[in-house]
Amino acid sequence: MNPGLIIAGLVVGILVGLTSAGGGSLMTPLLVYLGIPPLVAVGTDLLYSVPTKTFGWFLHQRQGTLRYDIVRELCIGGVPASLLGLLLLSVASQHLNMPVVEQWVKHAIGFMVVLSAIMIGLSPLILRRHQQIETSNEPIPRRRLIAIGALVGFIVSLTSIGSGAVAMPLLILLVPGVTLAELVGSDIAFSTVLVVIAAAGHWKMGHVDVPLTLNLLIGSMIGVYIGSRLCGVLSQQWIRPALAVVLVIAGSRLIV
Repeated sequence: MNPGLIIAGLVVGILVGLTSAGGGSLMTPLLVYLGIPPLVAVGTDLLYSVPTKTFGWFLHQRQGTLRYDIVRELCIGGVPASLLGLLLLSVASQHLNMPVVEQWVKHAIGFMVVLSAIMIGLSPLILRRHQQIETSNEPIPRRRLIAIGALVGFIVSLTSIGSGAVAMPLLILLVPGVTLAELVGSDIAFSTVLVVIAAAGHWKMGHVDVPLTLNLLIGSMIGVYIGSRLCGVLSQQWIRPALAVVLVIAGSRLIV
C-alpha cells in the first residue's frame, strides 16, 4: 500500500462525489503530474474505471434509468472507434520512438482536460437547454448517437477521458425526449463497454499498473462517499467554476 497514491485517489474521489465531474479528467492528469508515464496513466485509469462504471451500470439497471436502445447505437459507433484508437496506439508504439508517442498522448490528455473544464463550466447552460427539449416527441436520432459513440470511443482509448465529460453534454444537447436520468444511466452503461475494451487493449500493450490501480481504488471509494455527503452541504456555485479553472491550468500545462 502506498499512502501517497491512496491520498491521490481520495482527492479525486471527493471531487467526483462533490461535483459529478468525470473521474478520467481528474485522475489521468494527476497521474501524469505524479510522474507516471502518460500511456501508463491512461491504461491505469481505464482499469481503475472498470469496477466503478460496472457498479454504476448495475445501479441504473436496478432503478430503471437505462435505455438499451441508446446504449446499442452508441456502441455501434463507439466499439469500432475504440478499437481503431487502440490500433493507432499500437502501430505508433511499434514504428515511432516511445518518447514521441508519450508526448503526443500527453498533449491529447491536456486537450481533453481543457475540454472537460469547458464542459464543466457550461454545464448549467447545458442542463437548462435539456429542460427545454426533454419533453420533445422526436424519435431517437440514431445517426447522432452513432457519431457521438464513435467520437467518444476514439478519444477514450487514447486518453481515458471523455466517456462522461464529452459524451454527457453531447447527449443532453443532441438527444431530445429522454430524461436526464436515462441519459446518465445509458452513458454509464456505454462507458463501461468502452473502458473494458480500452483497458484490455492497454493491458495487452503493457500500459497498466495493477498495484497503482488498487491503491487509487482504495482512496477513491472513500473519497466518493465523502464527496457525495458534502455535495448537499457545499455550494456548487463556486466549486464547479473553481474546479474548471484548475483543470484549464492543468490541461494547458500538459499541452505546451
